[in-house]
Amino acid sequence: MSLSLHNYNIVRVSDGKQITNCTIVRMCHAHVVVKYEGRKYKIPYDLIDKVVGHELLMPEE
Repeated sequence: MSLSLHNYNIVRVSDGKQITNCTIVRMCHAHVVVKYEGRKYKIPYDLIDKVVGHELLMPEE
């Protein structure tokens, strides 16, 4: 199964123990940068379980 990812998708991330919903900020070749509780994290693509939704309002940065 493949996922279609875009910036500002809300995705479900699972490391096997914990499941978290994050927002994609930037996609890179080997990883994705997500925003979770105001902080940005780099995670590998294989930790993304599924696309949950899409953030309609773009954040002001």
